[in-house]
Amino acid sequence: MKIAIGVCEKINGICTTMGCFKALNNVEKSFSIYKNEDLELVSFFTCEACSSNSYENLINIAKKLGQAGVERLHLGVCIVKCEKKRTKEIRKIFEDYNIEVIEGTH
Repeated sequence: MKIAIGVCEKINGICTTMGCFKALNNVEKSFSIYKNEDLELVSFFTCEACSSNSYENLINIAKKLGQAGVERLHLGVCIVKCEKKRTKEIRKIFEDYNIEVIEGTH
């Protein structure tokens, strides 16, 4: 299965993203659903939901991920916490490109 991970750009310089990769590599936490699957991380990107161009930029990312065959997107807890008021909107953007959205990585 092809997946992507999106994290908040505001964590740059604060978070190492090691928690996301540890959970992915150990197939634990939110990634435990892949215990019996071949998994391919296709994209690791930063969300800019707080920017004025965010809607168009997220559509562009969703379109590219869809074209690459990504089936699921894991939103880092950082996005879910940072943009709590926009989580439904962010989910819909990706779901419109047939990408299932999972809230959380670790």
